[in-house]
Amino acid sequence: MWYLTVTLGPGRTTGGIIPPEQVGEVRSWIENYHKVKDHLEKISEINRELLRRQRDKQRQRKRGRKG
Repeated sequence: MWYLTVTLGPGRTTGGIIPPEQVGEVRSWIENYHKVKDHLEKISEINRELLRRQRDKQRQRKRGRKG
């Protein structure tokens, strides 16, 4: 018997029994979820870097005005 548990948020989970003939399909869904999550993490890293660069440029401009 296969059972899938999904965490919905802090302290919230749900789940259900997976029929043996669907195990492969469900595994591919889980793999797709992990791929999407990895891509979103990479996008977030890029966004944080862009924000950092923008903040650094603004600081440099302010320093240039003072001097």
